[in-house]
Amino acid sequence: MKKTDRSVTIKDIAREAGVSISTVSFAFNGTAPVAQETKARIFEVIKRLNYQPNSAARGLVTRKTNNICLFTPHPASDFFSFSGNSVFSDLLQGIGEVIDQKDYNLLIAWDNIGHKAKTPKLVKLMRERAMDGVLICLPSHDSSVIEELSEHQFPMVIIGTNDRKNRINSVDVDNYDIAYRNAQHMLRLGHTRIAFISPGPLEFLVCEDRLEGYRDALQEAGIKYRDEYVFIGDEKERSGYRAADSFLALKEPPTAIVSGRDIQAVGVIEYARENGLSIPGDVALISFENTELSQKYDITSVTTDLYEIGKEGAKLLHKLLTRKKDRGAQNVVISSELIVRGSCGAKART
Repeated sequence: MKKTDRSVTIKDIAREAGVSISTVSFAFNGTAPVAQETKARIFEVIKRLNYQPNSAARGLVTRKTNNICLFTPHPASDFFSFSGNSVFSDLLQGIGEVIDQKDYNLLIAWDNIGHKAKTPKLVKLMRERAMDGVLICLPSHDSSVIEELSEHQFPMVIIGTNDRKNRINSVDVDNYDIAYRNAQHMLRLGHTRIAFISPGPLEFLVCEDRLEGYRDALQEAGIKYRDEYVFIGDEKERSGYRAADSFLALKEPPTAIVSGRDIQAVGVIEYARENGLSIPGDVALISFENTELSQKYDITSVTTDLYEIGKEGAKLLHKLLTRKKDRGAQNVVISSELIVRGSCGAKART
């Protein structure tokens, strides 16, 4: 074959080796057995012609893209953003380390905010074969997309909430249990007026799980659930500040707050400082995430290791992509730990 400026194609390899295009593909991708002598001849031609496979063309043959999609809430929502979000950075690092080792590419996608398209983005990506599998981060109550992917047996793993019905592969901490234990911790310290700040809108399953855990702990202790003790927060410090303002203006204010995020807990602390209140003296505080903020502001917080969640989610998805036999859904629960600091008052009481 004469050397030209055009790229060498799989057809060229097949012609030079005297085999079919599919045989070259089988040898190159290992998708079907090829005689050792034939394989050696094919790879000799590949080396001699300096063949560089085109990933798009290879995908047409193998029906694989080597793309994994991370599907997130829209970054302009009140619940989620990329900028300055150390929790998301940890999640992304965990995912990235695994898919890099497995030689996959990572796509990040979300649906448009404010209106619903006829075909959701995730379904569109599946139909267009733009990805081999998907990690769905922080899913909402709208499960129609997940159900459609399930009907097509499309490989997916949910991260950011645990599928307690064991129908879909998922990796997360047990948000219900952590919220339950956080409320119990405050109950053990003698508090009966305990408020709750949701990490975001209740349309997201993680927020509902945490509210449910908080509510069940109160009910078990014989304490009536009070709507005025629940504030729907967001990802900003200001939401914790507004929650504290709402709670502490009540005729019967809470003496303890279960914050949905460390950043919200910082907002509570700022409100207390501005209004001459003591934490934990006037109001005790406990939170989720155990980020650097919790250490800086001495906040009692529970670890929710997003790096580990991302890593295990990517590993589980890779298993789905490579295993030959179907198995039941796997629900991986990442362990969490309560780190007691000064904000809850437990140190002073021990």
